[in-house]
Amino acid sequence: MRFFPAALFIGAVAAAPTAPSGGSGGLTTPVVDASDIKILSVTAIGSGCPVGHAFVTIDETATIFDVAFDEYIVTVGPGSAAADSRKNCRVSINLSFPEGLSLSIVETRFTGYASLSEGQTGVCRAGYTFSGDSTQEVVFQKNLVAPYEDNYNMIAGVGTQSWSKCGKTTTVLNVNSEVRINPITSPKKGAMTVRSPWKIQTKWQRCAE
Repeated sequence: MRFFPAALFIGAVAAAPTAPSGGSGGLTTPVVDASDIKILSVTAIGSGCPVGHAFVTIDETATIFDVAFDEYIVTVGPGSAAADSRKNCRVSINLSFPEGLSLSIVETRFTGYASLSEGQTGVCRAGYTFSGDSTQEVVFQKNLVAPYEDNYNMIAGVGTQSWSKCGKTTTVLNVNSEVRINPITSPKKGAMTVRSPWKIQTKWQRCAE
């Protein structure tokens, strides 16, 4: 794995061929030259990942992105403001690749710890879109009902995959996440964290001619 600040990443990475999956809209198994796939930049913004507090690693196949956080924490109860009950992070991955390829997310994975008192609900949510095509957002969500005092996992595979548009040589993959506790005010303490890493697994396929 290689390590880069989320606010700045420029370089070439490899992509491995993958088998086609059902419902991919005319896409077939790609034959990809590893040097042709380039990540132009990766940015992370949001209350859960302020500048300098989110980092990205990427594997050698350019298909698995790990996003690490050190300030993605929500709290409610005594000493907490209403704004502390919800945090979010938007990761944008700007990619360049040869014409005829398309990209999709296969799986997203959150891990963390939650301490919830009676009457509280913790929510972990992740969705992704490609810039210019926000109507096809794919969303995953996990709810934790109190009392809850344990680690949690949100592992979600994509049932209906949304692909970047064919005929393009660049795309920006936006992955939006949110962690919150309801209700936003509570007489009892509640907390929820996102532990590193947030794993985003992607897949390349070739567009049908």
